[in-house]
Amino acid sequence: MTREGTEQVLTMGVEEEFLLLEPDGTPAPVAPAVVRRAGLDEQIKPEFMAYQVETATAVVTDLAGLGRELRRLRLIAAEAADREGVRLVASGAVPFASGPQVVVTDSERYRDLARRFPGAAAYGTACGCHVHIGVADRELATAVLTRLRPWLPALLALTVNSPIAGGGDTGWASYRYHAQMRWPTFRPPGIWAGADRYDEAVRALIATGAAADASGIYFLARLSPRYPTIEVRVGDTCLEAHDTVLFAAAVRALVATLIEDVRRRVKVLPEREATIRAHLLNAAFGHTGTAALLRRIEPELDRTGETDEVHAGFERLRRTGTGADRQRRLWRAYGASKSFVDALAEATAPVAAVN
Repeated sequence: MTREGTEQVLTMGVEEEFLLLEPDGTPAPVAPAVVRRAGLDEQIKPEFMAYQVETATAVVTDLAGLGRELRRLRLIAAEAADREGVRLVASGAVPFASGPQVVVTDSERYRDLARRFPGAAAYGTACGCHVHIGVADRELATAVLTRLRPWLPALLALTVNSPIAGGGDTGWASYRYHAQMRWPTFRPPGIWAGADRYDEAVRALIATGAAADASGIYFLARLSPRYPTIEVRVGDTCLEAHDTVLFAAAVRALVATLIEDVRRRVKVLPEREATIRAHLLNAAFGHTGTAALLRRIEPELDRTGETDEVHAGFERLRRTGTGADRQRRLWRAYGASKSFVDALAEATAPVAAVN
């Protein structure tokens, strides 16, 4: 995918993780039943905890198509959850303290993860949004990972959506980020000279027990072990589908911008990991802005004709607040109640939430 004399754009796909909650907010470990009812084995699957499902869109090239896919999958998953008597909720953390917090899905891989990393598993689940951008050249993709590092805090800031956990306001905008830090490989990607060095780092982490396999490498951005993509994993799952579209649009435009920088051999001074981690913590508290990110990707948005839509998304975010801001408003209005769960479920999949 190049710019040279073409109007080609990078492909994208999105994985979203959701909670399954009883009407009173108790985690509902019924993911296998919900997945069976949904009937889309390749696109709606169980996740680490048995009260969590993941959706995966088809590969798309346009934002309108991505939005349709996201809404379709949310609706199907929400309707399947409703038939099981539970609610599909897009939140990065379980809001309430009641009920089972650690119910691992019955699969050998997930049971092994829980055995290997009991400290991380003890915090229950966390729901993220993973954006895949098609970059088949692994050498190029590895170079882009280095350049993505300083932009990870701004990308997290776009998606923060887990302020409520354990029955109260945690003070974090992304409590998920705080909880996930217990996984050994949940960190920014390193600086690697090429794909071989990236692969060496992955093998070393597996050999030392920091990860069970390549899929268990939880870098905030990585080379996907399954697809020819760059997978950006830093974000919370987004409260509303249009939030996810904005996140994916920003990620794709940024990746395309950085690919062009690599090809033009634009020099970059890699930022220290300690600095990036500090900025990520600021973003997780809700303190990092996104204006610089928008300025950085504007030329690519102009090229693909997405400027107006993405600007409108950033303006909507400024006007209505992040997912964390919206959750806090609902919490102030309803507290730990069925009404709070209903409001989150309606934001997640509006049509399905109408009883």
